[in-house]
Amino acid sequence: MLTATYVLLTLSIEQKKERHFISRLLQYVQAKARKPQEIDPAFIESQLEELTRFAEARHQHKLEACLMPAVRNAGCDCGTVLTDLESLTRLGSAMLATVRKCLRRAMRRGATRGKLLCRTVDLYCQNLLKRLDKEEQELLPLAQKVISSEEWFEIGSMFLAEDGAQIEPPRTLPTHPHMTPMTAGRSLSAA
Repeated sequence: MLTATYVLLTLSIEQKKERHFISRLLQYVQAKARKPQEIDPAFIESQLEELTRFAEARHQHKLEACLMPAVRNAGCDCGTVLTDLESLTRLGSAMLATVRKCLRRAMRRGATRGKLLCRTVDLYCQNLLKRLDKEEQELLPLAQKVISSEEWFEIGSMFLAEDGAQIEPPRTLPTHPHMTPMTAGRSLSAA
């Protein structure tokens, strides 16, 4: 049960971070929608990249690769929840492509495309929020009911492996030209 708590806590923390990214981006585009001449497409691009790197490449990947298959394999009547989440994911991917297209146009044409860019970013963020709500209110409670302890352990192991892959490898120790890696390690531990 401890592993289930770890997985659910990890997802909860990631959802909060994702909501923070979304909120920051939404505040910006909603404020600039009234003043399209002040839109900074480069800022929107950087915020969008940060959001998608976290939301799609990390959080959503964990759900789709680890949690959703376990729920599906539990043999429960969970098709609607999973189908809805998969539909929101496909819609989000299509919206993201549209946002990126609008972003490129806004960078070329400036403020004339600003309002459309703000609107498409807003729609994309609303889709992400809807997906997060469905995860929190339907998928996670369902997962708690139907996934066995052994499966939670496997999911937890996958999460740890994913999180470990996100961490940069340790840097090599600086060495003096006359030191071997072994003596460099000893000199650091002696200090």
